[in-house]
Order: sequence, then C-alpha cells, then structure tokens
Amino acid sequence: MDSTLKSFIAYDESHHFPLENIPFGCYNAKDGQKHCCTRIGDKLIDLALIFPKFDGEHFASLKGDNVFLQENLNKFAALGSKFRIEARATIQKFFTQGNEALLGDDLLAEAVLPIEEQKMAMPMFIRDYTDFYSSKNHAHNIGVMFRGVDNALQPNWLHVPVGYHGRASSIVLDGTPITRPRGQTSADGKVPGFNNCRLMDFELEMGTIISQGNEQGCPIKIGDARNHIFGFCLLNDWSARDIQKWEYVPLGPFLAKNFASTISPWIVTPEALEPFKTAIPAQDPEVLPYL
Repeated sequence: MDSTLKSFIAYDESHHFPLENIPFGCYNAKDGQKHCCTRIGDKLIDLALIFPKFDGEHFASLKGDNVFLQENLNKFAALGSKFRIEARATIQKFFTQGNEALLGDDLLAEAVLPIEEQKMAMPMFIRDYTDFYSSKNHAHNIGVMFRGVDNALQPNWLHVPVGYHGRASSIVLDGTPITRPRGQTSADGKVPGFNNCRLMDFELEMGTIISQGNEQGCPIKIGDARNHIFGFCLLNDWSARDIQKWEYVPLGPFLAKNFASTISPWIVTPEALEPFKTAIPAQDPEVLPYL
C-alpha cells in the first residue's frame, strides 16, 4: 500500500474506503440503468461516466467499448488482472489530491455522488457458487453439532476441498429482507414434523469472485488459481440448522441452505488486500504431491 496516497475527497484516516482500496460495485444510476462504480470515502464514483478519460495501454485497446456501462461487473472482470490493475491505478491518479483538473469540475460534479443517496445493485451476475469448509475450527464445531465431539472432523476434510454447490439464484445483496424458511425437522432423528425454522444461524464468510473460468474437462491448476480471482466480498451464509440436522444425511445440506446468502455490494481486489497478507498455519498432513 502506498501510504503517501491522499485524495481530494475528504475522509477519516480510519475509513474503510480510502484511496488505497478502490473496490468495485454497481448501482442504479439516474438514467435508469445500472452503472459500474467505485467508492472513496463516502462518495460513490460512477465509472461509466469517467470511462472516456481512461487512457492507459489496456483500456485504449477497448476502442471506446465502455465496460463500465453494464448492469454488473462480469464484462470488466473477464478482461483479467491487467485491466483491473490499470483501472485501479487510473482511478487513484484521477482522485489524488492536486489532480482535480484531470476530470474537470463538470464531470466531477456529475460522477461523484453521496453514497447515502444511492441504491446499490448486485455487483456480479452469479452463475454458480460453491461453499467450502475452509476453516478447521469451524468444520470441527459444526461436526460436534451434528455428530458429537468424538466424530466431529471427518477424515476426508484433511485431504480434499470439502464443499457443496449452493443455489446461485438465492444470493442477495446486503440489506435484502430474509424470510425464515419452513421445512421438516425431527426432534428424535426418526419422525419429522413440519414447521418454521427455530434454529436460524448465520456465518460471516469471505466470498471469492472468479473472473475467468475454464473449459469443461480442463481443471485449473492450484498454482494458477489466483490468476482467476477478480476479488473478494463479505458473505453472510444463512443456515436453517434444525432443518439441516434432519436432511443432511447422506448428501449434505439442501433446503437448509438454499433460501438466501447475503453478499456485500463491494468487491475488494487482491491488490487492495496485498499489504495485509499473512502466513497460513502449517499443513498437517502435508499436501499430497499431486496437488
């Protein structure tokens, strides 16, 4: 992170959206369409409006095709990391203190908007999502809930990525009301009843947004995985635990997990998080050679 960056947009130094961040999202613009946007401090910046000012090498190759005049970030994300990195650098240049003239007063007045007056939209069109057990402590705690402490962590958890495919259409934006589900539950594990969920749970998780996929039958190598990541967001995984206890054997969660998952409207890039990387715990057992 360049600690010397300072924007002419005022914000407190503890703000989550400084000039070093530059997240990406979408909002409902006044022309009735959705535009891609970013945020600095408490100001939303309409990227579709300032797109003509993007003059970097990679954006010049687009020949005026406005990748920000879109209802989601999919087209921009699919361009890959070179475009994302250039976009962040360009935005930081435009909004660095002393560079107000690069965009001009008229364009700044039109494109820089109070965040509290805007309605955010889903940042991505999501075709699929997979929920992974990536925390050993979490996997152990859930295992205790369903199988008891002696059989909490299944043997395969230590060797393969354990996850399930969720319902992509149930992913909603932060602030969307959630309806408590109804379904079968069983107090004794033998005879079910049908009622409202009584054990509604939520988990704070991290969503990883994939920008570029792969052809069917051509897996992405683990060492190349980071090249396919566009960014990250906060995710609230809603769970109907009493329904889940009854239905999860033998194929895992279904109705207990398919009613809602909430995501943040802002996608934070790997470049913004680079200064905060930390070492992961030692792998035990060691990763198998073919991985």
